[in-house]
Amino acid sequence: MAPPMAPVIAIDAMGGDTAPGPEVEGAISAVRERSARVILLGDESRLRAELDRLGGAHLGIPIRHCTEVITMDDHPGQAVRKKRQSSMRIGFELVKSGEAAAVVSAGNSGAMLACGLFVLGRMSGLDRPGIAVTMPTLVPGLFGSPPRIGECVLLDTGANVDVRPQTLAQFAILGAQFAKLRASSPRLRPRVGLLSNGEEASKGTPILRETHALLTAHPSSAFDYVGYVEGRDLFQFRRTANTALRDEGLDVVVTDGFTGNVVLKTAEGAGRFLADLLRSEVKRSLLAQLGALLMMPALKSLRRVVDVEGRGGAPLLGVNGVAIICHGRASARAIARAVQVAEEHVQSGLIEATQAALRAHRFGDGTASSDP
Repeated sequence: MAPPMAPVIAIDAMGGDTAPGPEVEGAISAVRERSARVILLGDESRLRAELDRLGGAHLGIPIRHCTEVITMDDHPGQAVRKKRQSSMRIGFELVKSGEAAAVVSAGNSGAMLACGLFVLGRMSGLDRPGIAVTMPTLVPGLFGSPPRIGECVLLDTGANVDVRPQTLAQFAILGAQFAKLRASSPRLRPRVGLLSNGEEASKGTPILRETHALLTAHPSSAFDYVGYVEGRDLFQFRRTANTALRDEGLDVVVTDGFTGNVVLKTAEGAGRFLADLLRSEVKRSLLAQLGALLMMPALKSLRRVVDVEGRGGAPLLGVNGVAIICHGRASARAIARAVQVAEEHVQSGLIEATQAALRAHRFGDGTASSDP
């Protein structure tokens, strides 16, 4: 029996900071290396010129000509409404019609959210969608073995600056389903924490305290709520005053989009700083360089763990379709990886599982907030 065909992934080839070069090159890599099925969306003449320049014209990658582009400076909601022939919006339209299974874009993330809401629609009963990223974390090894590398899902990381308690509670469901369907998640009931400035019940903003009360009073079969957690809990297992975290760690950390984006950018900046600092210190002496040479396998492994481009992109969770948001400066390698991530999300049944979880458990009145 022939293996099932890969899902078709629509690539907004005009949205990134240096488009369309990285998008086209990433599409070529995905097709060559994994026989991916993609559609490039954008100015046809520019895309064909890039395919010729990069030696990919013979691959037969289909192109859908789009006459408009949503820029980083555009107002998200207005751009999505007015630029109906933009490469980004057309990508979402292809997902809605079934011509594509997912859309990938390095464009305006606010416009991605707006497209998800206007074109695909939010999942039934959901207040707001959210953007999820996976953060590397240390998980205790078994039987005294060294810790291993795991993942913790951080949600939201930029879609919603202002949130209601019901929104944050629903993010717990979105994040739990995402963590559950990832191969690295060891639990059927992911452990979810609420990001705060301390573990004590008296800490946090009024919205956080109300969210904490909501999650505590209405336990879900989809996840285990462990209470407040702090920023350091994202990255490593530790023994803590929070007895729910002892010997277990976290799978999901829930926060608003403003805080989540600050946490994400701070972590990325800290990673780059430590890498630059290490390189600087190694150059100071021959002995340090010899030591670095001996540590090269471990350093390469560490680089893979903290590699941002290796993540590809972040899923927009809570809309009725798969949409992957890439960094505006995403490289060809990141775009190719984002295509693979999109395929994995389609094949995992993430959308259907999340829809079912939301139907099974609702917080508050279920009233959706207004579109952007």
